[in-house]
Amino acid sequence: MQAVMEVPERAAARIPDAPSRTIPGEILARCRELGDRTYTRHWDGERWIETSWLEFADQALAITATLIAEGVGAGDRVLLMSENRIEWLLCDLGIQSAGAVTVPIYATSTLASVKAVVKATEPVLAIASNAERADRIRTAGLDKVFLIHPEVERWRSRPLDDADREAIALRLAKLEPEGLATVIPTSGTTGEPKGVMLRHLSFTDMARSALSVFDIGESDVVLSFLPYAHVMERMDGVFVPTVAGATIVLGRGMDHLVEDIAEVKPTIMLGVPRVFEKVFEAVHDAAAHESAVKQRLLKWALDVGAGRAARDDVSPRGPVEGLAERLVLHGLRERLTGGRLRFFISGGAPLNEKVEEFFWALGVKILQGWGLTEGTSGLTSNNETDHRYRTVGKALPGIELKIAEDGEILVQGPAVMTGYMGRAEETAATLADGWLHTGDIGFLDAAGFLTITDRKKDLIKTAGGKYIAPQPIEALLMADRYVASAMVVGDERPYAVALLVPDWAALVRDRGLAGTPVELCEGVDVRRYFEGVVEEVNRGLAGFETIKRFALLPADFSEAAGELTPTLKPRRRVVLEHQAAVIDGLYAQPKDLVTAPV
Repeated sequence: MQAVMEVPERAAARIPDAPSRTIPGEILARCRELGDRTYTRHWDGERWIETSWLEFADQALAITATLIAEGVGAGDRVLLMSENRIEWLLCDLGIQSAGAVTVPIYATSTLASVKAVVKATEPVLAIASNAERADRIRTAGLDKVFLIHPEVERWRSRPLDDADREAIALRLAKLEPEGLATVIPTSGTTGEPKGVMLRHLSFTDMARSALSVFDIGESDVVLSFLPYAHVMERMDGVFVPTVAGATIVLGRGMDHLVEDIAEVKPTIMLGVPRVFEKVFEAVHDAAAHESAVKQRLLKWALDVGAGRAARDDVSPRGPVEGLAERLVLHGLRERLTGGRLRFFISGGAPLNEKVEEFFWALGVKILQGWGLTEGTSGLTSNNETDHRYRTVGKALPGIELKIAEDGEILVQGPAVMTGYMGRAEETAATLADGWLHTGDIGFLDAAGFLTITDRKKDLIKTAGGKYIAPQPIEALLMADRYVASAMVVGDERPYAVALLVPDWAALVRDRGLAGTPVELCEGVDVRRYFEGVVEEVNRGLAGFETIKRFALLPADFSEAAGELTPTLKPRRRVVLEHQAAVIDGLYAQPKDLVTAPV
C-alpha cells in the first residue's frame, strides 16, 4: 500500500465535517485523510491532468456554495446531463453536499426521455455539458440550465468566504443516511424510464460491503470509462474505489480504450460483457492471420492456462505451464491489460462463458457480478478468492436473496431502493411483501452461488402456452464467432424464430466474400453457414424451444436508433418494433425447416 501523506492541519480544516454513512461524509473524509495525493486523472485534450483529494473537495464545495446561492434547497432535484468528465464528479458531490438530489441522465438521451425524467423528478435546475443538450432540456420544460463551460468552470474556482462556509456546513450537518441522495432513471430496456430513489446509506453501506470481499486500496489505479449516468459505474467504478482511497483515471471513452490501458496501466477495471467480447474477438481475429504454427501455439497455451484456471491452482507453475507463460501468455496479457491489472469486473449483462474462460486461461481474473439500478448496482459477485464459472457469485454481505416459486430473484438489504419517484403503484408491485422483486430469473446452488437464466419480462409464451427463456438461446447463438447479435422472438406466436446480425466485417475478411451486407444476406453460402449455426444450437434444445426460422439483418442494433441502452443492452421492445416486417415475414411462410429460404 502507498503511504498516506501527512495533510497540513490548515488544509484539512478547509473541509467541513459531514455525517457518516452519507456520500459527502465518506468522500470528504477521504479528502481530509489523503490530502495532496492524486485522487483523479483526466485528459484535457492534450495531456493527463491530476487532481488531488484536497483540490477535488475545494472545487466540489465551491460548486455547492454556488448552488445554494442559486436557491437550490435541501431535497431539491438537480438534473445532470453530460458525458463522463471531471466536472460530472465535482457536480455530483457539489449537489449532494448542498443537501440536494442528483438526477443523472445519459448525454445521449432522446428528447422524449429527457421530457419523461423532467416530468417525473421536477428538478429546479439542470447542468449540461454543451449548448445542444441545454436546448434539449429547455425544450423538455426546464428553463434554468447552466453549462459546464463556462458557468461550472467559474463555479469550481470560486473563492469561499465565511458566509459560504457556514452555509455549506449547515447543509452538510443536516444530511442523514436515510435521506435521498439520487434519483436514477432506469435504462428503459422494458419501456419508459422510471426514477429509482436511492438513499445515501445504500451507497455507503454497500461500498463497505464490497470492500469486505474485494481487496482494493490506496495503491490501486482504476480506469473508469462506462457512463456515470449508469449506477454500475457511478457506484462500483467510482464510489467504491473512492471509499478505498484508490486513484481514479477518467478514460477517454471506448474509442481510446486500448491507448488508455497502455498509458494508465490500471490495476482494476470495470466493464460490460460487450467490451470483453470485443477483446476476445480481436485476439482470435489477429491469430487467424498468423501462421498455422502460431495458431496452434496460441491454442496450446490457452489450453494449458485453462487447465490451471479450472483447477484453481495456486501452486508454483510446472515446466509446461511456465513454458506457456513465457512463450505466449505473459506477452499477450501485457498487451491487453497494461501489465499491472489485478482483475476485471464484468456486470450489466450475462458474460459469454467462452469469453470468461478465455480471460482466466490467459491469467486475467474476470469476476462476474449481478445487480440492478433498484439495488444500487452490485448485489452479488465472484471475487478473487471465491469464484465459480458461469455464475454471478454470492450475495454481498448484508444482502439476502430468495428465489420465488416462479424462479424470480428477490432481494432484501440496505441496497434496495425506497421506490420509483411518482409511481406508487409500480413501487408497491416491485417492493412487495418486504422484498425487491428484481424481474430476473435464476437459481442458487448449494454453496450460495447465483446463476441468472433470464429476465422475467423477456420470457416468451408461445401460442401453444409453452414458455421459452430467450437469453440462454441467444447466448448459444452468439457463441459463434460470426454472430454479432441475436434475438429470439416468439411471444404469442406458434414457434420461435431468430433475428441474427452477422459480423459482416469478419465474414468478408475471413471468407473472401464480396458485396454489401444487404447483398450478402441473400447469399447462398452465407445462409448455409448460419443454417449450420442454428441447427447446432437446436440440437441442445427441447423441441418447443428450437428456432424454426431465422432472418439475417444487414446492420447491428444501435444506441442511436434507440435499440441499445448506453450500456449496450438491447431494448427488446424497440427492436421488435423496428423489425416487425421482417418478423412477420418469417411467420408468413411454412416452418418446415430452418433451411427454408427467407
